[in-house]
Amino acid sequence: MSRLFALVLTAGALVFAASGDGNKCTEFSPCSREGYCDANAMFCMWDLCDPTKSYNATSCWQPEGCLDQTIEFDSSSDVVPIRQYSGNPNTNALVSIFEPDNSKIENGKLVLDMTYESAQNKGFGTTVHSSHSFQYGTVTARIKSASIAKGVVSAFIIRSDQVGDEIDFEWVGKDPNTVETNIFYHDILNYSNSRYFDVGGDTSAEYHDYTIVWDPDFIQWAVDGKTLRTFKREDTYNKANNEYRFPAAEGRVGLSIWDGGNSGSDGTEEWAGTPTPWTPSTVYQMFVESITIKCSGSNPASSDTAESQSSTIANSDSSSENAGVSSSGADETTNEATGSSAQVTDSSDDGTSDSKPSDNGDSDSNSPDGGDSDSEGTDSVSPDSSSASSSTDAGSGSEEQTEGNESSGTSGTGESEAPSGTGESEAPSSTGESEAPSSTGESTVQSATDAPSESTVPDQKCKVVTIVRPL
Repeated sequence: MSRLFALVLTAGALVFAASGDGNKCTEFSPCSREGYCDANAMFCMWDLCDPTKSYNATSCWQPEGCLDQTIEFDSSSDVVPIRQYSGNPNTNALVSIFEPDNSKIENGKLVLDMTYESAQNKGFGTTVHSSHSFQYGTVTARIKSASIAKGVVSAFIIRSDQVGDEIDFEWVGKDPNTVETNIFYHDILNYSNSRYFDVGGDTSAEYHDYTIVWDPDFIQWAVDGKTLRTFKREDTYNKANNEYRFPAAEGRVGLSIWDGGNSGSDGTEEWAGTPTPWTPSTVYQMFVESITIKCSGSNPASSDTAESQSSTIANSDSSSENAGVSSSGADETTNEATGSSAQVTDSSDDGTSDSKPSDNGDSDSNSPDGGDSDSEGTDSVSPDSSSASSSTDAGSGSEEQTEGNESSGTSGTGESEAPSGTGESEAPSSTGESEAPSSTGESTVQSATDAPSESTVPDQKCKVVTIVRPL
C-alpha cells in the first residue's frame, strides 16, 4: 500500500527532511516513511517506517510485541494523535495515525469521525492502530458501524503495511445489515477471498461483538460469538509461486472510517455505494465500545522496547531542532480499517487544519449523493441493500463455511490512499482501505445463521522538497 504524506509547517511550507547517501535518510532525520525522512513516531513507528531507506538498521523502532488487554475507553489516554505519541505502547493503547486527528473518546466510547473536505470533494476519515504489534491470537471489538449512508465505509482489521497482509471486517453504508470478511496476502487483489454475511439487523443502530481468530493454520470470523467463516491455510497453496497465500506477517489491529463513495475508483464506488451524501457540516461517526486482544504468538510485549522507543523520540526532538527539520505532520493520506457505529451530526466546524493527511480510509471511493444526509444530522440514508455486493460466493449454507482460496490475485489492494505533497491523494484498499470488488465480484451475501467458512512497497527515495501550500 502507499501512503504519501507531507509535513505542514505553521508558515504553510511543506518541508521534507534531506536524505544522505543517495536513498538513505540522514542521522538527524533517520526514519523513512513513503520516501520522506524525520525522527518522530509518524516516521519511526514500526511497520510505518521503511528500514531499507532509513539511516541505519536500528533507525526504525522494533515491533512492540503483543499484549493481552481489554480497552474499554474509560481514559482519554487510550488513544493519542501520532504526533503526541511518546513511543511507549504501555502509555497509549491506540495511536491515531493521520492528521488532523478525527478520533476522540466520549461517554466511554471510541468515536471515529469523517468530515467533509471540500478541496478533495470527499470525506476525510480516521484510522487508529494498536500501539502493540500483533501476530496470532484473538481480537474482539464491540462496534456500531457507520453504515447510515451509501459510500461510508467502516473497518476493523489486522494489517501489516510493510508486507501487505491483512484480515478484516468491513461495512458499507449502502447495506447496513451486512458485514464483509476478507483477507489480503502481500496486497494481492483476489475478489474470491471476500464473503458477505447478514448480521440480522442494522449494524449502525446496534452494537455487535466482531471477532477475528488468527492461527498459523486458519482464520475465523465471528459475530456475537457465532462463527461465520473459517479460512484454511492449507487451501491457499499457489503452485506457480510455490507458496501459501495466507496472511502470516506481524502487524497491528486497526479501526477506521473512510469515504468509499467518492474515491474516484469505479470498482470501489460500486462496492461502497455512490455518491456519498455530503453537506459542509455533515459528520459521519463510528463507535467502538471495547476491544479485547488475546495473544497466542511468539512475540510478547517487552518493557525494554517501550523504554527504548520513548527515549529515542525524546532525543529526536532536540536532533530535529538542530537539523532544522519540522515534524508537523502528514498532509494527506487514505486509510483503511476502523470499526465503530456511525451517526450523522451537524457541525459548524469543518475540521480543516493546516496539517492533515488526505482522506483517511483505505479504499478509493467517492462521490456524494445529493442529499440524504444533510446538516441536521441524525437523518440516515436508507441503504440500498440490493446493491450490497454480488459475487459468486462459495458459501453453501452450512452453519460454518470453510473454503479454499484460489489465489489469482492481480493488483495490490492499496490499503490506504496516499496523499502527495501537494495534497492530492488516491485511496487504495485497507489496513483498511482495500479496493472494493465491483458488483461482478465473486461473493454473495450470506446470513449469519448460515455461516460459511473459507480458507483461503514501492521503491521511493528520500528527497528534499519544499512546496508552498496556500493557507
